[in-house]
Amino acid sequence: MNITLLIIANIVVPFICGIVYFLLAKYIKYIAPMRKLITGDITYKGAYWGFIFFGIYLMTRPLQILLGPHPMPLIINNIREFFMIGLFAPAVFIGLSSFALGYKKINKKFVIIVLGIGILLAIAFSIVNIFAIGGSMEIFSVKGYPVYDGRWFHPSNAHRNLMPVLFIIRLISPVFFMVSVGVIAFWKSVTYPEDTVYTNMRKKLFFQAVAVWTYGFSMLFCGFMFIFWKIPNQWWIYYVGALAAGVFEAVSLRFPLHKEEA
Repeated sequence: MNITLLIIANIVVPFICGIVYFLLAKYIKYIAPMRKLITGDITYKGAYWGFIFFGIYLMTRPLQILLGPHPMPLIINNIREFFMIGLFAPAVFIGLSSFALGYKKINKKFVIIVLGIGILLAIAFSIVNIFAIGGSMEIFSVKGYPVYDGRWFHPSNAHRNLMPVLFIIRLISPVFFMVSVGVIAFWKSVTYPEDTVYTNMRKKLFFQAVAVWTYGFSMLFCGFMFIFWKIPNQWWIYYVGALAAGVFEAVSLRFPLHKEEA
């Protein structure tokens, strides 16, 4: 691949994606005081922290490849994956569930269970990842400066057989969390009562569903590319998916709860 495209895919796009989600978190913080009286505090807390954790995950991809050879890619990757698997996906699942179903239906036990599942999966991913990564390798260089990443998919990696375990964990979090809560949001967008003062709820829920589906399915597709077509290292696909999801999320957030809202 052309060196410019490698820099864009591995450094520029992740950094831009991270900025997008930090800006979404900032906007959430701005609108939360006005809207949480209707939708509940947990809705916007889940969204705010979900965006913060996801922004950290996305923006730190350059650190993973620029800080040197093994064990740095492993250390940074495990931290990043913990944010995504253990914190981002559960936070979004809780926040959007609260928004779609009503915050009164989301109790403390539900929050603890979802977060607990996410954190346990993140710990499991980190442990398996220690063996699955297989060291590091130079993926490209910039004016003589070597850029390293893990050897997960390299033919000489004796632990490549652990990759399906990492895929299954990611299939649960974030993919299952994203897809399932998207189904809930879409279902509510279709069945939401028409005779209500919250005239924009259908549109808001629809774009929320599209946003989480976009990222969830982009990550799923990236995994399938390796499993079925043996094409590895296509990380850029779900970074582009994250960017598109951020756009849909921004569209949803821009809609007030009802058309007459200032």
